[in-house]
Amino acid sequence: MTAILVVEDNHALREVLTTALREEGYTASGTATGRAALQSLEEGTADAVVLDLGLPDMDGIQVIEAARKLGEIPVLVLTARDALASRVAALNAGADDYVVKPFEFAEVLARLASLLRRAAAAPWAPLQMGNVRLLADTSTVAVGDETVSLSPRERGLLELLLRRQNHAVPRAEILREVFGYDFDPGTNAMEVHVSHLRRKLADANVRIDTVRGVGYRLVPKEM
Repeated sequence: MTAILVVEDNHALREVLTTALREEGYTASGTATGRAALQSLEEGTADAVVLDLGLPDMDGIQVIEAARKLGEIPVLVLTARDALASRVAALNAGADDYVVKPFEFAEVLARLASLLRRAAAAPWAPLQMGNVRLLADTSTVAVGDETVSLSPRERGLLELLLRRQNHAVPRAEILREVFGYDFDPGTNAMEVHVSHLRRKLADANVRIDTVRGVGYRLVPKEM
């Protein structure tokens, strides 16, 4: 059974979320502090995290950064911080999605399910272009002789671009297939993840082009 860790210092909200997740068939536990959350992640007791940023002992951004050093567990931020700068900071730190309070539980559930589907995607044969090869059943990509770790969103994005290499992939398709949105949420989450992926492919002999008015395309670098 999939285990969800809810990191929320508001006791009432934490109880509501864990109870609702259990009713949906998840194993859910809760904690009020970042340190307790990281201890749970070190012990490997959670498959995904629902994380508030305003914690009493440390900022949620610090929790995300520390969590990323432990692995690629999906992290869904659930916070009252609605400023664009906060969203960008969380995504830059490694969060996979961001929901602003107040929220509808159905939306949280749908986004969480989308993250879990991508994290537990079935193995596939390696996808390759140039010296970039997406490794089967791992969260890494081979760039030449080096391996680079990817977040679930980065992996989904690279897989889609590799499958459609040399062809422009529309924004709407990326939002649907990689982010789980059937609409444009009006944030720059996609651009942030593309930027991260570009940095990780800096030594590759392929590049991600922006196709203005359309989306993105993976093409060989010009020699």
